This record gives sequence, structure tokens and C-alpha cells, in this order.
Amino acid sequence: MVTNTDIMRFAANHKRFTRKELIAHLEQGRQDVSSNAVSVQLKRLLNSKALIHPKFGVYALPDRSKVDFFVTNTDEVRQISEQIRQQFPFTIFCVWSSREIAPYMRHIPKLDFLLVDVERDAAEAVFNRLHADTSMRVFLTPTQTDFGRYIAGNEAVVVRPLISEAPLATVENIPSPAIEKFLVDMVGDVEFSFLSGIEMNYVYAAIFERHKVNKSKLLRYAARRGRKTKVQQLLDDNKL
Repeated sequence: MVTNTDIMRFAANHKRFTRKELIAHLEQGRQDVSSNAVSVQLKRLLNSKALIHPKFGVYALPDRSKVDFFVTNTDEVRQISEQIRQQFPFTIFCVWSSREIAPYMRHIPKLDFLLVDVERDAAEAVFNRLHADTSMRVFLTPTQTDFGRYIAGNEAVVVRPLISEAPLATVENIPSPAIEKFLVDMVGDVEFSFLSGIEMNYVYAAIFERHKVNKSKLLRYAARRGRKTKVQQLLDDNKL
């Protein structure tokens, strides 16, 4: 079932779009897309002023409107989340795709790896389980060399320790990173080493332009990761 969140997330990444473009995007990730249901939800979003009609057949966000950030759960994310939930029911974790960063980039590399952030004490056990049960290659806290040789550009699962008090969200009953975690992790994590300089500034500016960000939560998590100075510099440089 397509939700308002699905539509609003698409709207956040597209300045203007048609119903046909929206449905084509939704059909890429799921089979149960009803064009009539999409039309009904678009009408409701128009009535609530969450979307506007710049011209006939075209939809857009109101000027300067910002929406909440939500990840898109792929089939692989759903599958891995369910595996962890069944095998480790009391473990705190989140699962997300590296592709989440693509809509905010200018130069987009091939991003096919998944990130599984899990409580430190359970990380090795989760790695062993996924290594045994998942067809993709699985890595536990890879080094920069490991990432460059085996993960970049390839399908893979990366298991990493979850930092305590990391900002998390829930999308479709699947634990995922909140936008504040997303922003801090990309500053210094091996898995985002392809981001630097102008590209990093572009990504930060794009995310702040489209989404609501809690700066207090952002800087608190950045401090826990020893990255508060770097994150604050990005905010200052981009006047965010």
C-alpha cells in the first residue's frame, strides 16, 4: 500500500512531478500500486496544502516547505531486518541502503551496499548469522582498504557497531536512521569516504533545503562521535 510518506518523500526529491512519474517511481519498489489510490492520496495532499498544483497535471511542494526524512525500505532491507528481528529480538539495530544518499548528490557513484548498525555486543553474532543466511557478501566493520577493494560498487552488507543514543526512526515497522544520524555518519565513516569537499557541502545543503533537521540532536550525536567540530563547520560554511 502506498502511503502519504511515500509520496511526500518523492516530492522532496523532485521539484515538480506528474502523477505518471510518481507511479512509475513507486512501481520500481513494490507491486501493489493502485493508480486510483494514488490519485485519492494526491487529492488529499492538495486539500491539506501539503502539495500544490503549479499547473494542470503537475504537483509540487509549496515554496520553502520542508518534509520529514524517511528512508525507502527495499526488499533486501526488509528481509535483513526480519532476519535480525527473529534471531535477535531484544537487540537494537537499524538497516538502511547506501542509495539513500543518491538524491542529494551531484556526482553519484554506484551504491549497492546495505548498512546494518547494531548494538556493539551483538555485532559479531549478527554478522555471523547474516554471513550464513544472506546471498550477498557480508563485512564486519571494514577498513578503508576493505571498502575500496570489496565493497565500493558491489552488492554487500556492512555490519557496524551502533553508537549508543544514535537518532533512530521507524519506517514501515523497520528501524532506520533519523536524518541527524544520516548527516553525522557521512562525516568520517569509511563507507562514505567518496564524499568530500564540494560534494559534502552540496549534500548537506541539499538535505537542509528539503528536510527538517533538529540541530540540537544533530550536534549532540556529532559530539558522541567526536565530530561536532566538523559538523559545525559544515553548518557554518553553508549557512545552515
